[in-house]
Amino acid sequence: MMEGAEMGEERCFRRQELEVLDPLKAALQLYLHNFNLIVFTLFTSIPLFTLSVYYEIIVHKTLYEVSESLFGTPAHSYDLDRPRLVSFAETLPKIIRVFLLYLVPYHLVDLFSLVLTVDAASDLIGAEEEPAGLKNVTLKALKKARFRGPFITSLYVHLFSICTFIGLMWLVVNHQVLLKVVFSSPYWERGYFGEAWLGIVHGVAFMALLMKYMDWSAEWNMGLVVSILEDSYGSEAMEVAAYLSKGNNKKGALLMLVFFLWGLCLRLPCLYGKCSERNGGVLVISVGMCLVCVGNVLKWTTCLLYFNECRKRVMEKKFDEEEGKGGVQAMVQEKTRVVHSEAEAVGSA
Repeated sequence: MMEGAEMGEERCFRRQELEVLDPLKAALQLYLHNFNLIVFTLFTSIPLFTLSVYYEIIVHKTLYEVSESLFGTPAHSYDLDRPRLVSFAETLPKIIRVFLLYLVPYHLVDLFSLVLTVDAASDLIGAEEEPAGLKNVTLKALKKARFRGPFITSLYVHLFSICTFIGLMWLVVNHQVLLKVVFSSPYWERGYFGEAWLGIVHGVAFMALLMKYMDWSAEWNMGLVVSILEDSYGSEAMEVAAYLSKGNNKKGALLMLVFFLWGLCLRLPCLYGKCSERNGGVLVISVGMCLVCVGNVLKWTTCLLYFNECRKRVMEKKFDEEEGKGGVQAMVQEKTRVVHSEAEAVGSA
């Protein structure tokens, strides 16, 4: 019996592993069968795409100068083809500009695309009738859209994301500083073992925090979906998301990792290739950002499907528990009835 139970649990675990990407597959099928949804979501992503191209160029140039000032990486002037020294004091205002661009205009434009995408997709999921026309999809999504609750929830998400991002960046900077200050000191005997050990420690810490960030991102993004579809927002929406995703965190983390790697693979070649400084580089960045926006739309639809799956899972679990409790109560009542009947029989005898 124990072996059979263990085999059943193992089969269930393997089935869950195979179903990890089911929400993503369902999102792709939803778009492939609804051309109007594709047109609507891509149209609403135009402001995000335009700002993303400008933001990406600014980020590239800022990162080049920060890399030069912190790590001594040779950088070239955008006007003259000769090395230029950049101090951290010069790059600090540009770093602040990047954060302000991300926190205000980019945040609002991304929220606009998020709300309309989730509203439009939620109307089509489980709809029995034929898909509505583009005009009906647009009017229905705009009429249904609510921005106050999602905006408050997004402030929580951005605060948590920035704190985690600072932790990741601190690990990178701390590794570089220790590598240059400690291991480059004349009082420290240079050895590859110490440098390798330092890299391993920081690398493991970075990957652990990154995977935890993926786990948290699934909950935070579900909280945004909850604030769009339900009356909850802010900390209440985050608590609802944490409750619904409990026991299903691995699937959410892997889904977020897929979209994280998608954006990273599209951004890193442009960053390392210095596309912002090359002729035609803006076109390459624009193509990359277009694909990032497509991934962004799929991500929010996947989060919606993931939310529906977690909610269904919790409801089924509650139903099973209530049914189990009802069965136990029925057994207790039946046992009590038998005992009473036996007692009455003895008394009459």
